[in-house]
Amino acid sequence: MLPFKVTDGGVLIIRLRADLDISGRAASAWAIDGCLTGHRSAPVVLELSDAPLTPAAMSTVLRVHHMCRFAGAPLAVVAAHAEARRALTAGNAAPAVHPTRSSAVAALSATLTKVVAAA
Repeated sequence: MLPFKVTDGGVLIIRLRADLDISGRAASAWAIDGCLTGHRSAPVVLELSDAPLTPAAMSTVLRVHHMCRFAGAPLAVVAAHAEARRALTAGNAAPAVHPTRSSAVAALSATLTKVVAAA
């Protein structure tokens, strides 16, 4: 089970090891899918550990990005490691990447406030 919590503002924060190996990729994606199912449409912060990003972790981040888009849940990724941030922002359909959890939560909270104000 991956560590996760929900902030007072309703943002789901999930921690993922940046050095995830291929054997843990499917289990991590399955666990994250379960979290997303339990918190429908809640904004999600995927927080990577401070380690170099492995291909399996990159694949998991992209899979979570796809799952969140499908579920209509805004996603922000936290990557303290500069090389991981560069790798995550290299693609065209990359998720929003932040250096700290607080900046990611603030960005998602601002998005959530705009949606509520527009309704």
